[in-house]
Amino acid sequence: MRRREFLRGSSVLLCSSALGSVLDAFAQTPRKATFFPEAELRTLAALVDVMLPATDSPAASAADTHYFIDLAIPACASAAAQKTFRAGVRSCLSKHFEKLPPDKQVALLKARAEQDQKLEYDQSFFKILKDYTLCGYFLSETGATKALAYEQVPGGYWGDLPLQPDQKAWAI
Repeated sequence: MRRREFLRGSSVLLCSSALGSVLDAFAQTPRKATFFPEAELRTLAALVDVMLPATDSPAASAADTHYFIDLAIPACASAAAQKTFRAGVRSCLSKHFEKLPPDKQVALLKARAEQDQKLEYDQSFFKILKDYTLCGYFLSETGATKALAYEQVPGGYWGDLPLQPDQKAWAI
């Protein structure tokens, strides 16, 4: 069941034909909201920071993950998922989520996660938030270089590699 939910969720985002244009727009600076009003965007920034707080790597909002979500939801999410997600953000906004102490934010989001577990992907605010947060963070420069081990050319470069007689050359 979990694998199917994952495939219906994040792979839809990653396989979306609109993702390339979303990433192009996300690379532009300065960033400004296009889908969510500023109040909802502030709430979204607090939500993504609960999902990925600052540790030995920057928090999700430091990577502008909330701006990625602002671009990706209208471009990649189904109409049902957009409606669910916007309603979830507005619900958190009405509870003044971004002004709550961190322990209350975690408790509120944890309760929402438990409530949403039994729901289909497009009806689950938490599942959508989790997928878009992780995708946006790890596709950002900050996430890719400060949270992940980054190696520009995997495996390094060896210009002169000795071969044994009758040994096949290495594929690159």
